[in-house]
Amino acid sequence: MPEAALRDLAAVLEDTGPAALKGAGAAAPHATVPVLPALRTVVPGGGLRPGSVVGLDGPGAASLGVALAAGVSRHGGEDGAGGWCAVVGLPGFGVAAAAGMGAAPERLLLVDEPGDHWPDVVAALAEAVELVLLCPPERPGAAAVRRLSALARKHGCVLTLTGAFARDWPGTRLRLRVEDPVWEGLAEGHGRLTGRRVQVVAEGRDAPGSGRRAALWLPAADGTVRPVETARPPLELVPGSVAAGAPVHPRPSGPPPLVRVPAEEGIA
Repeated sequence: MPEAALRDLAAVLEDTGPAALKGAGAAAPHATVPVLPALRTVVPGGGLRPGSVVGLDGPGAASLGVALAAGVSRHGGEDGAGGWCAVVGLPGFGVAAAAGMGAAPERLLLVDEPGDHWPDVVAALAEAVELVLLCPPERPGAAAVRRLSALARKHGCVLTLTGAFARDWPGTRLRLRVEDPVWEGLAEGHGRLTGRRVQVVAEGRDAPGSGRRAALWLPAADGTVRPVETARPPLELVPGSVAAGAPVHPRPSGPPPLVRVPAEEGIA
């Protein structure tokens, strides 16, 4: 990001004011930064801790970041009517996909190419928004880590990291990892990808015990994020083949067979 553009960003945030973005006049801040309802079972406490650093890993980590931004923009803010999010270093961020997950697009601030000044960009945004989704363009230096982590704690902003250097950020107390992605929609070598079923695992000091896990559609066929249904198959009597008092076995039911698709760079 050129220095002139960085100055323009700082001027906009100064004119708007952090209080205006985060919601002035509220009685007290939230104890947690809200997430989408489908993620509340896996995120410890049902929400993100203000001022914390959250790392995202695994195939589909970028989509999980989109879902976190959607939750804040829809349910955040001091009055719960929607909070502000910033997305830094993700030029492929899909606003339409975020809206499908429930995001309020008008509450998303996008900085696609922050360049060498990315720490300054994040520092300016951390004062004004509830969540920053950051893909660091390089391995973060110790000074940048200390500065941005301190600003996040001071202003209650959740710093969410994705990309190749997400694991190089010391002090990350919560990691959300996407595992076992299975795409629906392909059968016998043809079809169209319609939904992805994943396991989301929470680990770290903010996820005590052996971690938390949830099976989710990320996204579902309609673009939303929701739990995977695990309904028990119904029992059915087969006429002429079951005698009175004989055991009855369930007939398998559920969606058609799923095809496991290897994770690729182009599929977030």
